[in-house]
Amino acid sequence: GVKLDLREHYKKGARIVWWGFSSCTTTVEVLEDEEFFGKNGRRTLFAIECDTGKDIRQHSFYPNEEEILLLPGTEFEVISSADMGNRFSMIQLKEVVPKFPHIASVASSISPTTTGAAATTKPVAAAAATEPKPTPKLKPPVQPVEVSYACKNITNADIQRIIKKAIVQQQCTELNLSHNKITHEGAAVLAKELRNNT
Repeated sequence: GVKLDLREHYKKGARIVWWGFSSCTTTVEVLEDEEFFGKNGRRTLFAIECDTGKDIRQHSFYPNEEEILLLPGTEFEVISSADMGNRFSMIQLKEVVPKFPHIASVASSISPTTTGAAATTKPVAAAAATEPKPTPKLKPPVQPVEVSYACKNITNADIQRIIKKAIVQQQCTELNLSHNKITHEGAAVLAKELRNNT
């Protein structure tokens, strides 16, 4: 929950994306603490039904808080929004599957638990899109080839020659150009060649 009235930002039927990492709880007792939610002033409690929240109790300094971590990029539908009286509001959210993923998926879901004041989490079957891809055949390891032109008064005019000699002919894996007279323009030419050469 938060110490604001957020009902006007969460209209019934709207879909919202939760972009931050958010700590939630499965127990309402924690919310009585003035530090978290309190009993006075404007307050909004989110009741969240979530399939992908992560139970972090075993990793928390406060295991009694029964923390669930909401992950960024989770999409929710606003189920309801109500004024509960005494400057207290409640917004009910339910996780929905987005048409397109907002960020890359993380590890498998947690076991069933509750997130927020009145919501549950359920394990989700792995989607077809998350099946592991076959492991590509490994290439033999590249032998390191170090080439150093440190302190050689190299300028932008020398970059093409360095590229041809060190990168193309010697196929260097490490190129030291420190303490030279190369500007950002020479570095850009070198970077472009490295991009094209990988």
